[in-house]
Amino acid sequence: VWENVFLTTSSLHPDDGYECYPTEGGHVDFVPRDALQVKLLNYLKQKFDQPNRISVERVVSGIGLANIYEFLAKEFPKLVNKDIHSEFENAGALQGKVVGVNANGDSPDELCKKAMDIMMSAYGAETGNCALKYIPTGGLYVSGGLTPKNIQFIKGEDSPFMKAYKDKGRMSGLLDSVPLFAVMVEDLGLRGARVCALREYNSMKNTFSV
Repeated sequence: VWENVFLTTSSLHPDDGYECYPTEGGHVDFVPRDALQVKLLNYLKQKFDQPNRISVERVVSGIGLANIYEFLAKEFPKLVNKDIHSEFENAGALQGKVVGVNANGDSPDELCKKAMDIMMSAYGAETGNCALKYIPTGGLYVSGGLTPKNIQFIKGEDSPFMKAYKDKGRMSGLLDSVPLFAVMVEDLGLRGARVCALREYNSMKNTFSV
């Protein structure tokens, strides 16, 4: 699941450092960026019986990557690799992994790479939206499983992620004031839980100490 988390210095407990404010950012609307993505949007609206909109996580997630590949396989049947497609159809909940593995490497599958490019473009666009909403001049951190596994589609000014991230029209220059970082570990949730647990422990210890 792809979500936004707003991390800032605590206003209620400044001595505790940073506080995390969760959101349901993964459920904002997916906005297509070109004609092919418009077709993808319409395909997903039909697939999920949603006449008006589709959540961005239907595109930017492991399952989202599978949705994109499924659409592209129907849109470009001549590009389908039969062996990869058979593996995809039998992968169950790991369909996105099949696409991701075959999109990476020295000889990526064309259809899988196209699916990855679309997902990373949507990912970069929504990350840029976050940058415009929050203007986090202390840094915007891109984390989660998608980032370290697919860093080659994120890093570099010419990557699909960065092109979409910076494509904000007259406000593109504002993004130059927002440092962007890729977090290469996947256990931030556990690390955050440890920090919270330690805070609670110290609070209880101070409360009950005599």
